[in-house]
Amino acid sequence: MSIVFFSSLLTLIYTFIGYPLFLKFVKKDTLPSILTDEQLPPITVVLCVYNSASLLKNRIENILSCDYPKDKLNILIISDGSTDEPDKIIAQIDNPAVKLLHYPENQGKSYALSYAFNNISTPYSAFTDIRQSFNRDALKQLASTVTMKNIGAASGNLKIITHDETDEQGLYWKYEKAIRIKESDLNSLLGVSGAIYMARTELLPNIPSDSLLDDMYIPLSMVKKGYKVKFCEQAIAYDRASTTIGEEFTRKVRTLAGNYQLVKQMPWLLSIKDNPLFFQFLSHKIARLVMPFALILLFISSCFITTPLQPAIIISQGLFYSYSLFGYLVRNRNLKLPLMSTCISFCSLNLAALIACWKYFTTDDMTTLWKKH
Repeated sequence: MSIVFFSSLLTLIYTFIGYPLFLKFVKKDTLPSILTDEQLPPITVVLCVYNSASLLKNRIENILSCDYPKDKLNILIISDGSTDEPDKIIAQIDNPAVKLLHYPENQGKSYALSYAFNNISTPYSAFTDIRQSFNRDALKQLASTVTMKNIGAASGNLKIITHDETDEQGLYWKYEKAIRIKESDLNSLLGVSGAIYMARTELLPNIPSDSLLDDMYIPLSMVKKGYKVKFCEQAIAYDRASTTIGEEFTRKVRTLAGNYQLVKQMPWLLSIKDNPLFFQFLSHKIARLVMPFALILLFISSCFITTPLQPAIIISQGLFYSYSLFGYLVRNRNLKLPLMSTCISFCSLNLAALIACWKYFTTDDMTTLWKKH
């Protein structure tokens, strides 16, 4: 039991402290020079929508307002079975750079993206979602990065707007983004932000229609071909925080279940020989899936180890989980308790990983887990 205890403890420490600490010592990448208007390539911005007509006009206008040569900027809207008549919005905008493609039945984002890939004629493609807004130079920054040699895709910088800097979602996203930035400096990103990224059109793969993580499947397909995926911190998109903890928790479950699915779709990811990002994938993604089981084993083994510190070890775990549960129950009472949001976020992430495992292995139809858009 001592072996189980210390193995679980070391797994916990490495995953959430050791790996991020290692990445802090990675040298920062050199920023690319910003391309002039003459050097910038023609691009197509792809936006897949489902019953989002109320947001569509503002989103298109935001993209058109970007500081990108208007004669090189195209927008392709994929209506994934929408029933709210997005064609009327496109007609109101009346811009030849904006094109709408529609099919009658809702198929999910992965299907919509594959549909879009067959209708892009520009050498580079940018991708976003309906809720976000771009900073004025976002597309120019992305293009300046993705056109560099051996770069297959460039992910932008998604900033979550919250009313509280200690907000659970904000803190978790800042932690996650810090890891992604350093992974980009180390070698290549494992995934991109679906809200803002740009890729070489010729490298876009066929995505399985039930994919939960198109924002990992696409870049990893490029990594397999020898290209790198970089983080472009200056290309900024803004998004609101999830409206409820439940909404955020559902997103985490879907994402973590998607990691299981990804391994099945791309078994080479588990090969140290075939996966150039094996160390990162193991440390960042697989370790997150293992963590809830390590925590369970840590608690069980604590009850059987022989050490004078055993009571303190058991009590400290009990207090941590009790404190997190209490914080969750009183979350709407505006209590400023130390590290409360961090504790809740940690427990939420690991509970989501546990549920994701159960859902993946007990769900025959993965489309029940995907987000429509």
